[in-house]
Amino acid sequence: MKDYCIKCGACCKNIKIDKNKELLQWDGSMPLTKEFEAMLLPINIEEGIYTCKHLKENLCTNKNKPDICKNYPSFPFTQLADGCGYEGEIFLKKEKIKHKIRKLKEEKLHYQTLSELTQNKKEQQQYQKLINLNEKAILKYQEYGSENW
Repeated sequence: MKDYCIKCGACCKNIKIDKNKELLQWDGSMPLTKEFEAMLLPINIEEGIYTCKHLKENLCTNKNKPDICKNYPSFPFTQLADGCGYEGEIFLKKEKIKHKIRKLKEEKLHYQTLSELTQNKKEQQQYQKLINLNEKAILKYQEYGSENW
């Protein structure tokens, strides 16, 4: 990934973690590792907001950054700070996923139509399996609005 970072430090100043500290919600939802947790300083514990202790003058001083930091932002639905240099790249990644979901919805509709047109029960079952697979893929992005894409 190209480095579009504008060195504002916003991503490292406002790291969101769920209340019980089991999930890191900074770059998608993922398990919070001990390595990452050791780098954090609380800002607002009630809201689960932390900052990185390696951030100095908006730059990282950690010579041994974990992969999650090196690869940030890796998740297309990451909530970026306003003006983040990665806005364009994340926007394009989101649009690719939205396009994929729209294609899956088209396929699902196609399979539903074929299923309704055939009298063959075996074919109907095969179409239903395909419909279910498409629905499962679409549901993965439901929390990001896939029902409206």
